[in-house]
Amino acid sequence: MTTTSPTVGGADPGTDHDLARVAVGYADLVDGLRTRFGDAPLTAVLLAAHVKVLGMLAEERGCRADLLLAAGDRGPRRVELELTDPTWRGLVERVWRMAHAATPLAADAGPAGDTDAILVAPGAAAAPAGYRLRVEIHNGHLLLRAMSDAVSVARLEWLAALYRAVLAAMAAGPDDARRACLPPEQRRALLGDWAAGPRVDRDGPTVVELIAAQAERRPDATAVRYADATMTYRELQRRSNQIAHHLIGLGAGPDNPVGVCLRRQVDLLAVLLGIWKAGAAYVPLDPDHPVERLRHMIGTAGCRLVVSRTGQLPALGSTPGCRFLLLDQERADLAGSPATPPATRLEAAHLAYVIYTSGSTGAPKGVLVQHGGLRNYLLWTVEAYASRGRGGAPFFASLAFDLGIPSLYTPLLTGEPVHLLPDPLPAADLGDALVAGAPYSFIKLTPGQLNLLSFDLDPEQAHRLAGIVIAAGDAFPAALARRWRDLAGPGGTLVATEYGPTEITIGNSGQPIIDDPATELVPLGTPIPNTTMYVLTDRLEPTPVGVAGEIHIGGLGVARGYLGDPALTADRFRPDPFGAPGVRLYRSGDLGRWLPDGTLEFLGRVDHQVKIRGYRVELGEIRAILRDDPQVRDAVVLATGPSSRPRGLAAFVIAADGEPVDVRRLRAGLAARLPEYMIPADFVAVREIPLTANGKVDTRALLTLL
Repeated sequence: MTTTSPTVGGADPGTDHDLARVAVGYADLVDGLRTRFGDAPLTAVLLAAHVKVLGMLAEERGCRADLLLAAGDRGPRRVELELTDPTWRGLVERVWRMAHAATPLAADAGPAGDTDAILVAPGAAAAPAGYRLRVEIHNGHLLLRAMSDAVSVARLEWLAALYRAVLAAMAAGPDDARRACLPPEQRRALLGDWAAGPRVDRDGPTVVELIAAQAERRPDATAVRYADATMTYRELQRRSNQIAHHLIGLGAGPDNPVGVCLRRQVDLLAVLLGIWKAGAAYVPLDPDHPVERLRHMIGTAGCRLVVSRTGQLPALGSTPGCRFLLLDQERADLAGSPATPPATRLEAAHLAYVIYTSGSTGAPKGVLVQHGGLRNYLLWTVEAYASRGRGGAPFFASLAFDLGIPSLYTPLLTGEPVHLLPDPLPAADLGDALVAGAPYSFIKLTPGQLNLLSFDLDPEQAHRLAGIVIAAGDAFPAALARRWRDLAGPGGTLVATEYGPTEITIGNSGQPIIDDPATELVPLGTPIPNTTMYVLTDRLEPTPVGVAGEIHIGGLGVARGYLGDPALTADRFRPDPFGAPGVRLYRSGDLGRWLPDGTLEFLGRVDHQVKIRGYRVELGEIRAILRDDPQVRDAVVLATGPSSRPRGLAAFVIAADGEPVDVRRLRAGLAARLPEYMIPADFVAVREIPLTANGKVDTRALLTLL
């Protein structure tokens, strides 16, 4: 119901810069529109449709529309309103009433902000200059006209399809003016073709059983290597079975959390597999995190057992009610445990691990990840990553950072080795360590680490490093991907992207980067099997192509929720309106938009969470701890750098008594409760927190103080 034709320059006043006109036919909808809005002028109905389209493009509830209602008007009128009417009739009546009550704009008022569009009613004068889009009401159709330097023909046709979809919904659809009105083909793409990964049967053996099957096939192959030590698949199975039996004897069982505070050593994987074989879930505890933070995790997770070594005890402190299984002290007891697999049966719904992320209230929050989602993700990495070559994968991340999970388990699903790199490993030594262990099947790391490698390695080293390197956990600049491809050369180590919050089991989308992205940041990739990714409004309605919204993720990877926090779980995990009953979506807090070719572009955050070196950081957690310090009356913590790629943190502090703030004491207080990556690099004393006209923190004014 749309037609396109070129506009002849100079056809009427103000149109000599027009490139195209598109007609949106609605004659076939008039009967339906009159039936629903019989007592309202048709112009009022068309005006409401115009406002609805602009509102769908505005990325917010508010909408502004400029109008020319009749001949002789002194100029355009501007209507400003929120699109909160639940019914089409309510929207029509309110828009029409406000249009007639609006005062004509001053001659120099200009177009309506981001819309730059005007609706021209029959008989009205020609629209003044400055509007990129003019929508004229004619008998039986709307005529969309665009300026040649503002709107392409393809974009104009896309807009015409939106107008038609809105009018069709007003004529015959549900009486819900808040619903997204999209052309059928666009709705199919946004909720199906682009948004859904392939359906694959993932029922069957657990990850533990799949690894055991590899051990039967290749018992003498190397499963784990660390420095000069190695462990074969047979030894890995034997050791993990003994640990499992010992844990069961100490009370471990299904869904019981068992803490793990270990550095990268040869028996790390035996411990993790042993916990799973006992039916329990592990809680990773980074030995480098502050004692208070680790004690909080152990306590809130309800860990009755923590597996560690004597050397890590100072980092753990005293934890009442928790029994420590120290591998170096209980070596004899472990060796005397049965080496046969325990009888415990794992199910897809059982917990695999509880991993803590930064929390906005001043304390980290635990995410409950289940075996079914983990199996689905890891089997995808077998195809997407491990199939790229031989050599397994290196593991050099913190156990408490879920980015490294495929490097721990995916090689074991394919009969390849896991290479545990030295711990600790300075960032400057990462390149040398990887080159010494190469070639690998795959290497997963953060964009920041890939950036270091792109400068540290020579072309030959980069070329043979691995079948593929995957940059994940943070915004991935397209320029970095291009630099790596140039360095590795044709036929060399591929580069890929992966995206996914902790709450959806590590990764939910990704793809190799074959061509240079057209966007500043590498797109998020396509959904993995059995998952979905939608860009939605706060009412869980799909946003049109090109319009930003919050990324929502569904499918097998969605976590059970947050440990001990049903309110936060209910807020972040919502029923999936597009899925089967009982299926949920996770609100990621990430902004994104679909591009016309089906590319999902990352645009930053909708809240106060940032990524620092790949780690999620809630700025509110740092602020809450600063406010606990008696020398601080108030504080604000901000990320520095662009919102999509923050570089660091800065704290702006108001002293409690007007005296200078002791920055060294503030740092020490934060370091006692927070990991190093959450400590602001800059501290700035301010007399007050500046606010915008809307009463919000004026972040621009604060950042100018750095």
